[in-house]
Amino acid sequence: MITKEEVLDALKGVQDPELNKNLVELGMIKGIEIAGDAVKITVALTMAGCPLKSKIKSNVEAAVRTIEGVGHIEVVLGVMTSEERARLFGRAPSEMEGVKNVKCIIAVGSGKGGVGKTTVTVNLAVALKNQGARVGILDADMHGPDIPIMLGVDERPLGSGGMLLPVEKYGIKMMSAGSLAGEGVPIIWRGPMVNKAIKEFLGHVNWGELDYLLIDLPPGTGDAAITVANSIPLNGIVMVTTPQKVALEDVRRAIGLFRAKDIKILGIVENMSFFKLPGGEDSEVVDIFGSGGGEKLARAFKLPLLGKIPIDPAIRKGGDEGRPKALEAESEAGLAFAGIAGRILSECGC
Repeated sequence: MITKEEVLDALKGVQDPELNKNLVELGMIKGIEIAGDAVKITVALTMAGCPLKSKIKSNVEAAVRTIEGVGHIEVVLGVMTSEERARLFGRAPSEMEGVKNVKCIIAVGSGKGGVGKTTVTVNLAVALKNQGARVGILDADMHGPDIPIMLGVDERPLGSGGMLLPVEKYGIKMMSAGSLAGEGVPIIWRGPMVNKAIKEFLGHVNWGELDYLLIDLPPGTGDAAITVANSIPLNGIVMVTTPQKVALEDVRRAIGLFRAKDIKILGIVENMSFFKLPGGEDSEVVDIFGSGGGEKLARAFKLPLLGKIPIDPAIRKGGDEGRPKALEAESEAGLAFAGIAGRILSECGC
């Protein structure tokens, strides 16, 4: 008959890869259930987004499988409470611990998917960096975390002292659920898990000293947007739209949400604003999605129109290849993003 003592003895051989102590000694084993030849173990990770969780899980399974008579093994991963982390590391990070040295936190949002909000976030971050700012991106779009693709990031974040360290590319720090889950792995989280993950990215990611942390929101006015509005001391939000009517109507709703929370709207970016046919400076401009929508919306809400981004295949290509077009500062798109960054620098002064 399998006993809990045998399971605990086996687990004493499993170390936390970061802390270099065994899971039993660290108090990470929260439950052992035995039914015949089946063993269920509950392990409490130091943080929800632990980048080493897969390794810990496989090591636990391998250790328990060495016990004679074990057939089925189930490993359930949980997360330590703030009090447990405090006992382990000496103190528990507050919800805002990771961003304590960030001067300005700016969200980039929209009311509708497909308007290029993530493209704007990544290129705006590069444009701010080009103008001398220290910049990070928090990818709050948990179900469509595309920031790693657009920055060309394929490595996973590391942990240190109970905190995650953001990945850095082009001088920009980045944290995304996409980097934690791995390429092609679906993130099947409901509202409470999304809210918890966003708070973890603020409290348990060591962002260091930044001038700007851009938060790439998912479209709409759901859980992630509400969590950001309620829990993060935002210095402002940039709204992204296209000229077409359906996008404008959805952005109106999103503006209403943030204004209801007394969050400052820094202005509107009109993406996919126009397409210039090949042929030089005087070539014909085609308004594929209509024209003037962003300007009308800005006037209606008495907000500045921060800039217009053209439809440019090179912007799409740069996103697919992980090399944002704004890195080419003198290109038409690069100059457009630079203008938006300049207005944000003037407005926030961080």
